[in-house]
Amino acid sequence: MATVLLLAALAAPPSATHDKAFWRAIADAKFEVPAGESAAGLARELTAVLGSADPELRDDLAFTILSAWIYDKRLLGPDDLRSLSETLERQLRRGIDTAGTDDVLLRSFSALTLSIVAARDNATPFLTPAEFTALLDAALQYFRDERDSRGFDAEKGWIHTAAHTSDLLKFLARSARLQTADQSRIFDALIAKNRDSRAPFAQGEDERMARVAVSIVRRADFDRPAFTRWLEAARATATFPRVASVDVLRAHQNMRHLLSALWAELSADERPSEGADFARTALREALKTLF
Repeated sequence: MATVLLLAALAAPPSATHDKAFWRAIADAKFEVPAGESAAGLARELTAVLGSADPELRDDLAFTILSAWIYDKRLLGPDDLRSLSETLERQLRRGIDTAGTDDVLLRSFSALTLSIVAARDNATPFLTPAEFTALLDAALQYFRDERDSRGFDAEKGWIHTAAHTSDLLKFLARSARLQTADQSRIFDALIAKNRDSRAPFAQGEDERMARVAVSIVRRADFDRPAFTRWLEAARATATFPRVASVDVLRAHQNMRHLLSALWAELSADERPSEGADFARTALREALKTLF
């Protein structure tokens, strides 16, 4: 029993010991690390603050500081980032089986912070192939299993689990470590999320999911047959159902919004890309049957 308790303690993120004024001072000082402190030590503490019900503390301070230290200032080295990632990946599962609790905040903002870790790895690679695969698997499992579809809450601010996980998948989809077969896994996850959501996506989630697809179609190894299969399945879901039900109509509308957002993203982005040209042409033909 003692061994089990010790392992559980080691797996848990450290509790927050500094108050909001401390973190505000760091933000006001353009994210400089206070004297006598270390970015790595404070980052470990901030992983717990990501679950705060206070939107300023969670979003404006904890996430923003972590983002600055991980990507902008790059104050965390590879070993620090590996440790941080392990904690954040564990937090994706915290309370996942219990709907409607504040645990969702920790899960969602852990996914968002992992998106910055993935962006850092794209810029200055440090993850091993096995670590990248583990992160991709964790992201897809969380995307599938998260049932809290709330976007913005008047008191608690952004929850946005689908959008935050899409941000993570977007950066993972840009990685040189992504295998061709993983493109299908990500496309399938997008369809499943829009079919299985318990609420309509109405606060920008469609745009964030569309950017995941854009990251794939712009890859040099873009799997065009996988995209074609995904587009046909998406078109079928977006077609008005012969037999209506609340669940079917919600999936229908979600998918129409996703395809419309993808069209807007591909049309507005004028950077040369044979893959994007292919996707744009195929999507145009699909949309003709829907609108």
